[in-house]
Amino acid sequence: MQRPRVAITGIGTVSSNGHDLDRFWNWICSAPPGPVVRRFDTFDPSPWMTPKEIKRSDRFTHYGVPAAHLAIADAGLDPATIDPRRGGVVMSTLYGATLTIEEESARFDPDARDAVPAFLGMACCENLVAAMTSQHLGWRGPSKVVVTACASGTHAVSEGADLIRSGRCQAVVAGGAQGRVMEIIVSAFENLRLLSPSGWVRPFDVRRDGFAHTEGAAMLVLEDLDAARARGARIYAEVWGSGHTNDADSLISPSGSGAVECMTAALDDAEADPSEIVHVNAHGTGTGLNDRREAEALHEVFGSTPPPVTSVKRVLGHVTGASGAFEAAASALTVHHRVIPSLGTDVEPDPDLDLDLVIGDPRPVAAGPVLSNSFGIGGHNGCIVIGPPRG
Repeated sequence: MQRPRVAITGIGTVSSNGHDLDRFWNWICSAPPGPVVRRFDTFDPSPWMTPKEIKRSDRFTHYGVPAAHLAIADAGLDPATIDPRRGGVVMSTLYGATLTIEEESARFDPDARDAVPAFLGMACCENLVAAMTSQHLGWRGPSKVVVTACASGTHAVSEGADLIRSGRCQAVVAGGAQGRVMEIIVSAFENLRLLSPSGWVRPFDVRRDGFAHTEGAAMLVLEDLDAARARGARIYAEVWGSGHTNDADSLISPSGSGAVECMTAALDDAEADPSEIVHVNAHGTGTGLNDRREAEALHEVFGSTPPPVTSVKRVLGHVTGASGAFEAAASALTVHHRVIPSLGTDVEPDPDLDLDLVIGDPRPVAAGPVLSNSFGIGGHNGCIVIGPPRG
């Protein structure tokens, strides 16, 4: 019996650009020049969360739960129409509640332990964003949070797709949420010389000098393709397949071979030939070594002329535990609109990388599958193939 296919029917994002999906798409397509917005304090989660829920949770949950509601609304899906036992939630983060930990640690007095908020232990649990989303939707099926560094968001979306393909779930909310990163962690990455001093992220650019930590959430609604069609849902794209690997080498420096194996595994799972891929949404952190290793891996998988490449980190920065989810959302929108977001106009491609970078205006693209890459600290790799529905 043919396994169920996976439709992407809804997308919700919360970022420094707001929470309107059309605005998000126009933003990543235009790639305005300048530094990325590392932090923002303007988002109000109260339309989607109660005052008690907000008080008892961290910023990453304040982003993730609303993004899930936005994705459900975008899908036009009534959660009550899903068998509660077959509604799933798979989310990701990396640093979780670091802002809350930082703030409460600064206030902590060892001689006044009874002043510590009783809810603090719960607020710091990384699984809270998935638990609260399941509670809001009334879904009692699989619910978890994936933590695999920068590959977390891609792994969450691909694991959500696997729940549909296995028949265990009718619908899944999958994606990632990342709150503000503690300054002590930012300082550690500065000392590793991985962060851009200016905050201007330049993937695959000869002037690239590092990434920038940012925050936000992106969620996708995944459904059985036949069921989505039967209810008349708008379908952005289909998840064709995915791959997960680990370098089993350095915890910090990518080997490149793991990326090759991961892209190959994703193409195999998608039953897609490399020649079918019309665009690569690259991991593209804007660091010297990582971009070079990814470019080398792309040439090994695709030969001398890889497909057109972009990286939405140019606009979004590195949302770490949610970055892969943002990139999966961007890939689905690329398939839907048949347009590749640009790296912007102020770009000086690194000639040693020899990639077809999308520069200037967003580039129209033929209907076809997109490969989205995520390569994380610890050697965790995740790749996902997202394309138009097959047939």
